Amino acid sequence: MSQATRSHQPHDRLTRITERVISTIEADPEYREGDHAIVFMDDGNRGGIGLHGYESDTEAMADLLLHLKAIFEANGKTLTLVPFEGGGGQG
Repeated sequence: MSQATRSHQPHDRLTRITERVISTIEADPEYREGDHAIVFMDDGNRGGIGLHGYESDTEAMADLLLHLKAIFEANGKTLTLVPFEGGGGQG
């Protein structure tokens, strides 16, 4: 995986695709103001993420974890998150 970067504009092939997917979502007749989306792209070497409708990255991460938990449960598994100190985090 390459070094993570953050930008408000698409900066490579994958993030340009995520931007077009988000534009398609916004053009959908069932789209409503206030809908949120996280679009993931990966080509095996790099990844790209597009966020839409989120006030903050923290809000998007919380939704991502809730959806990931639901995917685990739908497959008869349990997702358990354990906080830890270290690894460059604040502690």
